[in-house]
Amino acid sequence: AGRLSNSGLLPLNWTVGVPGILAATVEDALIAYAAMVDQSRPAHSQPQLNLPMLTSTHCMPNIRLARYGKWFNDSSDNIRGCCDKALQILRAHYGWETVDVTVPEVEEMRLAHYVTMGAECSASLAAKYLEKLDKSEIGWDVRIALSAYGSFSSRAYLNAQRIRNRQMYFHNKIFETADAIVTPMTGVTAYALQDDALRTGELDYINAAAISRYSIAGNFLGLPAITVTGRVRQGRPPRRAPVHRPAVGGGDAAAFSLRHAGSVL
Repeated sequence: AGRLSNSGLLPLNWTVGVPGILAATVEDALIAYAAMVDQSRPAHSQPQLNLPMLTSTHCMPNIRLARYGKWFNDSSDNIRGCCDKALQILRAHYGWETVDVTVPEVEEMRLAHYVTMGAECSASLAAKYLEKLDKSEIGWDVRIALSAYGSFSSRAYLNAQRIRNRQMYFHNKIFETADAIVTPMTGVTAYALQDDALRTGELDYINAAAISRYSIAGNFLGLPAITVTGRVRQGRPPRRAPVHRPAVGGGDAAAFSLRHAGSVL
């Protein structure tokens, strides 16, 4: 959302590389967010900072959650069931409504995000590192990724930014009628790596794409998002996994996402 400074980060992806927060509780996430907010820019250049009271869920009536069924359901059965149950609980407990929407051109957005990330990474590394890189020291997966990144043209990058602007329009239209877009966090839970993964790298791009499927919109468009854990039945005993993720938009979106997460938990 432009609130967190990129100072100190490796400059690998200028428009999609952002710091994030990994916390045990929503309260801890709020504290970390408050500490990390960039105060170096003039106040008029960014929305007013709003740190919510997480216990005040009664102040959030008539919340509308947008759900694109085809996209939402593109996940494993256990994740989909857990997220559906979470929406039912929110409706029963708080009266929050789930509305059906369509997010157009999701696949085009995925490809545009990949081109943007790859082109920026390649440009960042090319000046100082790629020529000196000993490819024998890196895994096959990284070699393939770097080769693909280096093949992207400036035309492909510019087209990706056109798709980004187009997707921002689509999402803003959704936010005119809903407060948040809810999706699973991931399409699959963690899977077993191959025996030689530590030596050669992991080339399972089908599962890798499923893991990051729902992270793309928030990252590509700069929409604040938060993930909360849910209990999924996969093996015994059932385990908790980060499976529910609302992506939100608007000037006060970060505060809303934190309060939403507090309500879910």
